[in-house]
Amino acid sequence: MIDESKQRYFKGIGWFIVSLMVCETNDVITKILEGSLSPLQVIWGRFFFSTLVLLPLMLRHRGSFRSRYLGANFLRGFILFIGMFIWCYGLDVSQLSIACLINFTTPMFTLILAAFILKEKIETPRIIATIIGFLGVAIVLNPRTASFSTATASLFLLSAIFFALLDVLNKRLVTKETILGSLFFTGFFTMLCTLGVLLFSNGATYSLTAIFTTGWQNITLLAILGMGANFLLFFILKSLSYIDVSATAPFRYMELILASTFGYLFFDERISTNAILGAIIIVPSSIYLVRCEVKISSKFNHSERKTPIHCC
Repeated sequence: MIDESKQRYFKGIGWFIVSLMVCETNDVITKILEGSLSPLQVIWGRFFFSTLVLLPLMLRHRGSFRSRYLGANFLRGFILFIGMFIWCYGLDVSQLSIACLINFTTPMFTLILAAFILKEKIETPRIIATIIGFLGVAIVLNPRTASFSTATASLFLLSAIFFALLDVLNKRLVTKETILGSLFFTGFFTMLCTLGVLLFSNGATYSLTAIFTTGWQNITLLAILGMGANFLLFFILKSLSYIDVSATAPFRYMELILASTFGYLFFDERISTNAILGAIIIVPSSIYLVRCEVKISSKFNHSERKTPIHCC
């Protein structure tokens, strides 16, 4: 039983780390697209293609259309739309690394929401590792530097709250909805929410036709972004089917390394001394958590965990 609990834990963390890699790739594509498209256009294009790609699979497995949780799926899409809009707007006026670093406040909200909504038991090592990681983020940001913007930080902080709420909602639905259904309905309802805002917006900037008249390069990037959105949610759901949502919280700090690397490679964003010092604190806290979680997981019987219903 100890070996099985360790295996489940490492599988869950492995899927979550892969989701971080996909997430940062999506952020790079989003920032590139926002050079010629508005945040609303990018969001609509992203989820239009994510829904379009999944439609053939939904038609093949038509039972996935019969969801008993359409209301919850709409709520998930609505929350994702708000979080994505705030995130994309902030990303348009900020560096990729800064956006990612401020988003590291998400685990703090995730731990609180998971405790109150899901009634998850928050083990002391999780709390310690998350707090240490947050202190590392504070060192990275350093409000006294010229690159720090209170307005931008507030935007990303607000988006972090919505993303934390989304994590908790995903955990609740992971054992009640098929993965294929979760992917499709999340993208579909997010696209509808974005479409509603686009239809009530004025000016050519937010028109749907402008999305398809900016060149094949943008359309291709939007298609890749849409597929990336599907893979992102799939990997997150796979992770949450093995471990608690709060257990993934400190591992978000590994995104710091990815964001700094991608920012340097694609946007020539220089890694500051504060970022290096913060990484020295953040990375060891995640490694420490792995050792603690393996010890904790060996004390519980994970065979009673509900197994999620997979897409097929």
